[in-house]
Amino acid sequence: MGHEIIEKEEMILAGIVDSGAHVGQINITGLWDRFIEQSNEIPNQVDADKGYELHIEEDRSPRKHFILIGVEVEKVEHEPLEIFTKVLPAGKYLRYTHQFSDGSYAQAFESLYDWLEDSDYKPAYAFDVQCYDERFNGSDDPESIIEILVPVVERMDS
Repeated sequence: MGHEIIEKEEMILAGIVDSGAHVGQINITGLWDRFIEQSNEIPNQVDADKGYELHIEEDRSPRKHFILIGVEVEKVEHEPLEIFTKVLPAGKYLRYTHQFSDGSYAQAFESLYDWLEDSDYKPAYAFDVQCYDERFNGSDDPESIIEILVPVVERMDS
């Protein structure tokens, strides 16, 4: 649907974490189910109706992919034992809005990174954030919409 460079303030996510050698080894649906069971116990939520899926995968050996599924919080204080927090840096982000009538998750990320490759920006860090709100009714619904955020910096000509 659209690519846009935005400025974001620092953001704190609180949620459930899992990891594997690659994303395919992680039961994301099961992770969401576990998170939903505990989400009401997380204090200081900014918007309980908006969920986030943070993916971190650095290019190093051994390969490891981390996922945090959670909500944004104003501050960290007395989180339940299984809840982890991650502070995302302020700065420029590519915000890509994807409607599932345009394709699956694979097509969303292909479009996002193709656009980024041809732009004046490159990823600033090895993570992306998927944002789910009332516009998302499941990836099988062609009307569903998600936003994907990727931290970026301007490319420097060599």
